[in-house]
Amino acid sequence: MFTIDKTCISGHLHCSGHPDCADGSDELDCGSIITKCNPKTQFDCGGGSCIPLAQVCNGRQDCPNWEDEPKDKCGVNECLINNGGCSQKCVDMPAGYHCECNAGYKLVDNTTCRDINECEIPGSCSQICINEKGGYKCDCEKGYLRDPRNLTKCKAIEGHASLLFARRRDIRKISLDHHEMTSIVDNTNSATALDFVFRTGMIFWSDVTDKKIYKAPIDEGNDRSAVITDDITTCDGLAVDWIYDHLYWTDTGKNNIELANFDGKMRKVLIHDDLEEPRAIALNPVEGWMFWTDWGSNAKIERAGMDGSHRQTIVGYDVRWPNGLTLDLMKKRINWVDAKLNIVSSCDYNGGNRRIVLASPEFLRHPFSITTFEDWVYWTDWDKAAVFKANKFTGLEAQAVTPSEMVQHPMVIHVYHPYRQPDCENHCQAVNGHCSHLCLPAPQINKHSPKISCACPEGLRMLLDGLTCVQDEITTTTDHEKVSNRTTTFTENYIPKNSNTTKEQIETPDDPGIVAGIAIVISLLALTILGIAVYCIYRHYADRNVTSMNFDNPVYRKTTEDQFSLEKGKFQPTRPYLSTVGEEAQHPLTSANTNDLPY
Repeated sequence: MFTIDKTCISGHLHCSGHPDCADGSDELDCGSIITKCNPKTQFDCGGGSCIPLAQVCNGRQDCPNWEDEPKDKCGVNECLINNGGCSQKCVDMPAGYHCECNAGYKLVDNTTCRDINECEIPGSCSQICINEKGGYKCDCEKGYLRDPRNLTKCKAIEGHASLLFARRRDIRKISLDHHEMTSIVDNTNSATALDFVFRTGMIFWSDVTDKKIYKAPIDEGNDRSAVITDDITTCDGLAVDWIYDHLYWTDTGKNNIELANFDGKMRKVLIHDDLEEPRAIALNPVEGWMFWTDWGSNAKIERAGMDGSHRQTIVGYDVRWPNGLTLDLMKKRINWVDAKLNIVSSCDYNGGNRRIVLASPEFLRHPFSITTFEDWVYWTDWDKAAVFKANKFTGLEAQAVTPSEMVQHPMVIHVYHPYRQPDCENHCQAVNGHCSHLCLPAPQINKHSPKISCACPEGLRMLLDGLTCVQDEITTTTDHEKVSNRTTTFTENYIPKNSNTTKEQIETPDDPGIVAGIAIVISLLALTILGIAVYCIYRHYADRNVTSMNFDNPVYRKTTEDQFSLEKGKFQPTRPYLSTVGEEAQHPLTSANTNDLPY
């Protein structure tokens, strides 16, 4: 190469970390240099021209301007002087030299080696990673042991993990050891969302046709009972709090998130604002957080405390149809599947360190639900009608757990294992946390955060003590009595202590005209409030009917055996949409942009 002063140096000396030109120009603009020659086997003549090292310093011209025959470099071993300035290895070359690093280190410039932090590389260890100088070591959390076949991986000590998933007409379980499939609950109409309490062996599931939430013992699945039977529309997502014994669910018909106890009593709406199409929901009662997805026009993933406080959006960009969501309690991360972008993604609980685990239209044709255990993520796919898995860190080794087209209408899936629901102290157990009704876990924002929060079921209000719920006072006295009582109270409060005037002397008879005027004012005020309420309800449903026309994530809501109904707007498309999902998704929600259809 030519320097600023037009002198020539060997191409391999450009950006070598040592100024070889008098003006130092060979070390300028090095950030944009892309080396195409392999320094271990080739010599760089400059301009992207490479020759074998054997042709360097052989007395013949092999580079255009004799760069391969530098007289001051040939036969000189620069490594003999101060190790060539290298912090670790100095490798002498026929013309010049270069620096190398020991295993576990990397060059941060051309001479300095720095330790590689392998723990920053996803998947270096399954669980605990300890960085060391020039290397690292792995360890496992309590309840796990390192796999003797691969010491970077951790395996559960106890239990045999299974996959528990809804299949619309039934609920099934697949053993991960032998891939044996068994039926847990038969003869369901449209089983969709589900979860379990491993401690009691109870499973919960929603049926979007029955518009109910059921529960049953996992070993006697047909001994079912209804938990939520009314005021529920379309429950796409359901999660159990296995520590405080509460059931949480999303309702995409009412656009809210509700909770109740395991008997369906003491129901409470936790989130009801700014929800368009809430679907999956996952809980971490150990730290008091809940997470959910929303595939509306502004698709996002949100979190809030399990008492409904501290709500925030944690994923608000590059997300379209976040159908499934699961928590990795060991790594403190969330994983989700996006059916529009055909990806599995992951991030921290607060939305940081986000990355794509797997992007594959082949394995992620139309994923609906996702779960995780040990080093794997598992998901259901509508188009493939199967269950798949892949490495949760790298997305590698993606493969089918069940043969394609074998699991018709796969819906929500969970790994059934005790480690998916770790034990933790129930801070409400002692006297219900002093709460009169609902005692809920509070989000653990810092070490000073309260452990629990009291809440009231629908129809009750909280007193100022933050513990007691009461019904709103119902006044049965007449307007005449109210005026009379107020007059009496005023008079009693203002009788001078030293006065000889009696209470009877101060009271005056009520004026019928005043009473009538007050009654008229109260009536007019009530009519005005009623009119405003009716108008707001009308606008709410009008907006919902318009909004529902903008989405095209397929739905599966079935009202009869042969006909489907869209829950929003009751709109039926004028032409059929081809689908390989099966009955549940033959008619996607219509979209103004026909080019944006999922098939």
